[in-house]
Amino acid sequence: MRGKVAATLLFIVTTRSGGPGAFRFTEVTKESGIEFVHVTGASGRKYMVETMGSGAAFFDYDADGDPDLYLVQGGALPGYSGTGPLEGALYRNDGSGRFLDVTASAGIELQSYGMGAAAADYDNDGDVDLFVSAFGADGLFRNNGDGSFTEVAERAGVSSPLWGASAAWTDLDGDGNVDLYVTHYVDFDFENNPDCSQRKGGDLLRSYCLPDAFSGVPDILYRNGGDGTFADVSREAGVALPEGKGLGVVAFDYDGDGRTDVYVANDTTPNFLFRNEGAMRFSEIAIEAGAAYDGDGNALAGMGVDAGDYDRDSDLDLFVTNFQSEPNTLYRNGGRGVFTDASFPAGVGRPSLSRLGFGASFVDLDNDSFLDLAVANGHVLDNAALLVEDASYAQMNQLLWNRDGVRFDEVTDAGPGFALVKVSRGLAVADVEGDGDLDLLFTNSGDRPDLLRNETEGGGMLRLLLVGRRANRDGVGARLSVDLGEGKTMATELRAGSSYLSQSELVVHFGLGARESVPRVHVLWPGSSEEEIGPLPSNVTAVVVEGEGVIASWKTGKR
Repeated sequence: MRGKVAATLLFIVTTRSGGPGAFRFTEVTKESGIEFVHVTGASGRKYMVETMGSGAAFFDYDADGDPDLYLVQGGALPGYSGTGPLEGALYRNDGSGRFLDVTASAGIELQSYGMGAAAADYDNDGDVDLFVSAFGADGLFRNNGDGSFTEVAERAGVSSPLWGASAAWTDLDGDGNVDLYVTHYVDFDFENNPDCSQRKGGDLLRSYCLPDAFSGVPDILYRNGGDGTFADVSREAGVALPEGKGLGVVAFDYDGDGRTDVYVANDTTPNFLFRNEGAMRFSEIAIEAGAAYDGDGNALAGMGVDAGDYDRDSDLDLFVTNFQSEPNTLYRNGGRGVFTDASFPAGVGRPSLSRLGFGASFVDLDNDSFLDLAVANGHVLDNAALLVEDASYAQMNQLLWNRDGVRFDEVTDAGPGFALVKVSRGLAVADVEGDGDLDLLFTNSGDRPDLLRNETEGGGMLRLLLVGRRANRDGVGARLSVDLGEGKTMATELRAGSSYLSQSELVVHFGLGARESVPRVHVLWPGSSEEEIGPLPSNVTAVVVEGEGVIASWKTGKR
């Protein structure tokens, strides 16, 4: 832990930021020590996989209390003329937000074309392991606890050769072990690469195919056996639906019954909502729940997804990013297991029409106790400017400020970090510097990632590190409700995998605005153990152990 260092941090409480003009983000990638460059492996043959990656994961691999970073690499494809090894990169955070490249000593070497990442302690040994999805065999890297990893995917039974996209870890059967859900995209391979040229102004332009050129493939659900191995239970669990074209996934309890459900964003086909019926059985009920289509009954091009309580009514809502000219979709949870498309009334639909969304996160970026939205944007056609009216391959990312739990305002000036124009894909969130506000990492296709340091003058916060006993070690899937006073509560769940191909830090973060303390936090651990902790002051990080409450805490805030 970072207790001794963190105890010297300043204790601050400020009022709400007052509006979208208060945000400021600065791009600090290179000065933070991150030199990674994503390689698409493109050769002009327009293999679809070239334009879809890749992601990133914040996770504390060395258990020192700071979020470290793994960046997923693409790879060489037929016809690629580049030289040198292509591999993902692991960066160790030194505690101040500066990263050291430890890839060589860590031994994380994926042999396939990398896509996404999700991290969790699957063997409950106290250190976090890493799953990397791929076009080709997926990788599972077991954390050895000494800074190195061992690749165990085939031995563990999770090395599917299908085109893996986003993945999520969570305990779906309440046995204390995290299971693994992996989305699969389409039935593409190098031999199945149609000529999707388009005619424009008399010229025939070669372009990447869109998903309607391919059939879908089933996702995979792996049940954790607790002995280091996994079983593919997709068919008997009811999730092996071949019509899906999965790109994004989030695991959360949408109906508040204490069991974790799974939502999948599908590209051009209806989205899936798998209701957990218990005993590792699921029912696909997205249509009945109002979350398969948009409010006009259209199946959109779902890319990334996140869940969060944006309206502070103690149930979790959904946000899905879609194709350009399609609105990103905000599904408001009505509290009875039914969602309503609130995209346009809430102000998130119209600003998204001119961009193509990928990574997404509900995140309180000004610590005012309302969840904002951050979105990664970039087209899938590298010649979009020639083929599509008012389109470009590289696009600006977006920040939407949650005004009052009802409506969002687009932030048109959030500092130089949000003025960048790139082909963004993944989005991961973490408090990189340990200063109490949340920073953003955008991955970019064929380019360097962008680490955006949050310099917003915001409110106070509460950060909770969970340690499961009967539940899985990191408490993934735990549901927490914070009492904000005056009858107001806000709920969240600890997730390992969401957005697009990415994962945010395994820390529960509540923005508190001007509140100097919270009277109580209710914790429902996976497996139905529950307890209340508090009161807790604002601007602290606390370690919460299942059945023991808070065992340690330290002040957290701007240095």
